Amino acid sequence: MMWAAGLLILLAGLVGFFYFSDDVMVVVRVVGLLVVAGVGMAVIGQTQRGREMFGFVREADVERRKVVWPNRQETLQTTLMVLVITIIVAIMLFLMDTLFGWIVRRLIGVSGAS
Repeated sequence: MMWAAGLLILLAGLVGFFYFSDDVMVVVRVVGLLVVAGVGMAVIGQTQRGREMFGFVREADVERRKVVWPNRQETLQTTLMVLVITIIVAIMLFLMDTLFGWIVRRLIGVSGAS
């Protein structure tokens, strides 16, 4: 029941944000939306399902921090390798297409002028 109440609070905040779009300043609407979102999340956090969800988010953040991101030089080298290989494969495909097209034209007897 609390889960539904939290979702309704969040929904009410969104509806209010757009309902008062002409009457209230943007800053007030954004602050109001953030406050309502905080209240809704606090209500959801009181349920077993909400605690499990927030626990999952915390665990995901711990795993995210364990990721080793490449530095600038590694990123540049990897990007250049991908570009070079892409160009090589494109040239190979072009040559194969040209060769197979030439073979098919010879087999069916079509002249060079199209």
